[in-house]
Amino acid sequence: MYPSDISGPSRQCLPPIDPVVPAPLTPVQQQELAQRYAPILYFHPQEENFLQDPNTYIEQSTLRQERDFWGDKELHGLGEVPADELAQIGPDNKSADSQLFLDHQNEELGDGVRDGDLGNSKNLYEYDPETNTITYHLFYSYNDGPPGLGDVQNHEGDWEKITVQLDDQYQPTAVRYSAHGGLNAERSWADTPKEDGRPVSYVGQGSHANFPETGSWKSKAPGINDSAETGGVRFDLAGQPAIDVTTQEWYGGHVLWGERGSGQEFGIGETTGPTGPSADKGPIVAGDADPSLQPIDEKPGFPFYGPYPPFFFPR
Repeated sequence: MYPSDISGPSRQCLPPIDPVVPAPLTPVQQQELAQRYAPILYFHPQEENFLQDPNTYIEQSTLRQERDFWGDKELHGLGEVPADELAQIGPDNKSADSQLFLDHQNEELGDGVRDGDLGNSKNLYEYDPETNTITYHLFYSYNDGPPGLGDVQNHEGDWEKITVQLDDQYQPTAVRYSAHGGLNAERSWADTPKEDGRPVSYVGQGSHANFPETGSWKSKAPGINDSAETGGVRFDLAGQPAIDVTTQEWYGGHVLWGERGSGQEFGIGETTGPTGPSADKGPIVAGDADPSLQPIDEKPGFPFYGPYPPFFFPR
């Protein structure tokens, strides 16, 4: 007798099983998760620009509007930029002819303000119930570009992130690391480097891209590699105040967090400050990171001498 010949209850259709939906987390529970899985960052020995509190950066900046042929217009002076006004700047600002941008006043305050301040930085996290992820948003006052590029990818303001994927019991299953050109790496939780049960990230020199291992990492630009090494500053994000980034007054706006680069006129955005965390720039989701990415044997930077145009370096 074949199974198809069997009658009775075993042949009855069973109702579909609903997928397991995690119980909603309270804000306090979200903050506890953010502390529990806060990354440990290893900076390159030659890194010069470290994390900063975005609110301090706003205090050190003016708000300006780019105007073709007329010179930039200052909308708010140094120390007078209202954070809540930044949240009202819409997504069209990223490609507008008259972009609004924060202009970091290193000329007036001294280049030392570009160094950042690890002790003043915050654990800026975002729990996203739709993807069941927790993302750590990392802000730097200055991006010095990968080694060997000179000034062609330098810009004020730099946002990076690390996303931890959770299961229905809020246990981590994977970690995704932001990098340039969409070359985000992913590791299963079992393969993620960890200390004290928390993920480790090796931060690319100058670019602040995040990587799961040390070494040279390819970008989409020919001959351009990021360098991630130990031997520099070790920084534990769990030691900083944990703040839900969505509660920040400036969250959700599309202001450029840095002076508008000269290449923007030609559609080259790599010398312009990026936009910050918003509904459009949340977690690194599954499919936007590659578990197969590995470091390479080539030396970081260019294997030959420049100059090199900034459009080589997509973000």
